Amino acid sequence: MDIKTYRNQPVDELTMSMYKVAREDNMDTIYERFANQQPQCGFGTMGICCTLCTDGPCQITRKAKRGVCGATADLIVTRNLLFKCAQGTVANVYHARNVARTLKAVGEGKADYEIKEEEKLRNIASLFGIDGNRPINEIAKEFGAFYIDQINSNDYEPLKLVTTLAPKKRLAVWENLGIIPGGPNSEVATGLSKAMTNVNNDVVDLLLHCLRMGIANEYAGLFGITTMQEILTGTAKPNQGPVNIGVLDPDAVNIVMHGHQPLLAIKVLETARDKNWQEKAKQAGAKNGIKIYGSLCEGQQIFNLASDYKDVFYGQIGNWIQQELIIATGAVDVLAFDYNCVMPTISEEFAPKYHTKLISTDKAIRQAGVERLEFEPDKAKEIANKIMERAISAFGKRGKVNIPPVKHNAIAGFTTESVVNALGGSVQPLIDAIANGSIKGVAAVVGCTTVREFQSGNHIVSLARELISRDILVIGAGCCSSAMQNANLMSLDAINETGEKLAPVCSSLSVPPCLSYGSCTDIGKIIQTAVAIAETLGVDVPDLPVVASAPEYMEQKAVADAFTAVAFGLTLHLAPAPPVLGSPNVTKILTQDVESLIGGKVFVELDPIKTADAMEAHILKKRQSLGL
Repeated sequence: MDIKTYRNQPVDELTMSMYKVAREDNMDTIYERFANQQPQCGFGTMGICCTLCTDGPCQITRKAKRGVCGATADLIVTRNLLFKCAQGTVANVYHARNVARTLKAVGEGKADYEIKEEEKLRNIASLFGIDGNRPINEIAKEFGAFYIDQINSNDYEPLKLVTTLAPKKRLAVWENLGIIPGGPNSEVATGLSKAMTNVNNDVVDLLLHCLRMGIANEYAGLFGITTMQEILTGTAKPNQGPVNIGVLDPDAVNIVMHGHQPLLAIKVLETARDKNWQEKAKQAGAKNGIKIYGSLCEGQQIFNLASDYKDVFYGQIGNWIQQELIIATGAVDVLAFDYNCVMPTISEEFAPKYHTKLISTDKAIRQAGVERLEFEPDKAKEIANKIMERAISAFGKRGKVNIPPVKHNAIAGFTTESVVNALGGSVQPLIDAIANGSIKGVAAVVGCTTVREFQSGNHIVSLARELISRDILVIGAGCCSSAMQNANLMSLDAINETGEKLAPVCSSLSVPPCLSYGSCTDIGKIIQTAVAIAETLGVDVPDLPVVASAPEYMEQKAVADAFTAVAFGLTLHLAPAPPVLGSPNVTKILTQDVESLIGGKVFVELDPIKTADAMEAHILKKRQSLGL
């Protein structure tokens, strides 16, 4: 089949190279499946289809202004949005709970891990009345248990994680709106109850509940994930390493750790250092031994810590859209994946075709024919050894190998702490650079990749290029970071593409103009950087020359993260359009009215240049208000 007949194709040369390989092997990819789905349902796209009861499904049309029960377009759109926000919130909280369980198990002496960041644990625990002078394992046990209790607490009382950690100016706004959340599981239960058939038709109340879940998503989800993972694995440090599909080694046993939860991946890295395993791999014919790679957000999290694992970690290999094409190299011996973002076609079509051994490592994952080695804190070493064994066995079953010859490098490992360290111990130099115009403003470009609307990484890359050319510093996270890495925008070479004011700043600090904060769950770190700047200036987050974009958002966690951003007062660009356009009223609330209530709002734009225009205009408006 002529791939040129498809309107949407990979945006970078390595991905395109592997796309051609897959097509030559008669494999349908995400691009073919998207084309086969056209035209897609317009009612679903607009958010005006309801399937909640047996009197439906109902669609809002010119003839039918209400569903059978009487629900309007406004109500149907809002309920559908709430469902997505609820699912995204509990997904992040599920991840945080897993990390808290591991931290608690360390404290109980029932885990294959130790505390890497003792001071961080003592400091955070002390904020919640836990004596930080006790033995570190006791603190780990108590804080892990506290965090789990917070997740499971009711929604009648404000969540301590929020009231203790949130900036005071934001708390006052949230309290005025009545949206300080309680426990996230209870908030989601209440939200889903509200969204049942014939329960709540107050659209504003339902949208406010989405904001409540967005706040819970930050403090009970994203904050917990990043903080507790750092306590267990170490804090990110800037480092340079290889990226994209071309980094795979045909002469090594290649293990790709895929997903979002890096705890097991760290143990796999440690196990790969064992000389016995390396020797066994060489005896099996892999002259370069065993090499570990990361994929999707898990790869970004490993990359953040890669300075400690340069001897066994050989690169961040790709984003969500690339996963089938990574397997199509024929050089992946084991793909070990946890929670979430694994296409069904990986197990059903690609792994059997290209002789890849699949291993699922989280109890939420179930794929037919896939071996399950489910993570438990005290089973990590055992599972890591089994992964080595399976990978060496799979190496001998390889067929044809196709690896693109081009390799890229990128710099990762940025976080609020590493940025502060690079600036000499405070955010003041960054504030000074913004004040004097060397940095016009900061744009967070975060989230997923999607094949909709000619995107496939194109919107991410084009937007980032346009922003840095206008002296706007870009912070990336998730698959957006991967797309920018693939386009060489997270290397020092990208300084050549910046505006004349931003370039000297990046050169003096030896940092790229697009900084990777890590995975999609590290979006919480970006918010904390914005909070740190606001508190240093004595202003609220909405007052900053800061803007956010999810230029290719795709799934439910991104919806929860979007409400988190708006709750913190950020103006957020989204593309493609969320399924709300079937309700002009809801669209107006999200893009206009909510700003006067909370400081943040959403805007939609599919053209990356026009997106950059709008983001720059927002930054300039905030600069003017601050007198900059």
